[in-house]
Amino acid sequence: MHTNGSKYDIYTDEELVLKAKDTDLGAFDEFHARYLKKILNYVNRVVNDFQKAEEITQETFLQVYRHLDTYRPEGKVSSWIFKIATNLSKNELRNQRRRSIISLTLNKRIGKNQEETELIELIPDKADNPDTLAELNELSQAIDKAIDTLPLKYREVLLICEIYGYSYQEASEILNCSKANIGIRLCRARRKIKKLLNSMDASLPEYLPLSRKQ
Repeated sequence: MHTNGSKYDIYTDEELVLKAKDTDLGAFDEFHARYLKKILNYVNRVVNDFQKAEEITQETFLQVYRHLDTYRPEGKVSSWIFKIATNLSKNELRNQRRRSIISLTLNKRIGKNQEETELIELIPDKADNPDTLAELNELSQAIDKAIDTLPLKYREVLLICEIYGYSYQEASEILNCSKANIGIRLCRARRKIKKLLNSMDASLPEYLPLSRKQ
């Protein structure tokens, strides 16, 4: 249950969208508040341009609002909005390529006044002393940098599955490819991350998702 002090806290994401379909603008505002930072962080990691990410995020919510009538209650609303964000992000990258101004920089970060889901936040509470925390923070930065160097098809599946925790089935719906393809891409992405980290003299603790045996 969400606890933002809103009367809409009791509703699930799916229920909010259904209420928004019935012209309840307050429900859509609550849905927007729940997903804004998640979508912004995800898009920023895909396009590596925070200003563009803000524009794409705004367009994502506009498309959600315009297409409320197309939402199927049996579908997971989070997969729906991430799919819209993914398609818009890919369109932006294609446009950049056509203009020959792509600049995929390393370690693009959201400003300090923004909240970003970082891999360090996903590390289990095995680190409870300052030295270990400092080491893991350095490792997190290395992982972020390595992820940002991956080709798009590997970067997006890693973000969707490892950072945001979507299943293979949900990822296949978001990225428009088969579950088998998701598994293959994720396996290759993990291997590439490990190789990149080795080149940086960094290594992954066994309890991190990316350290799973292939």
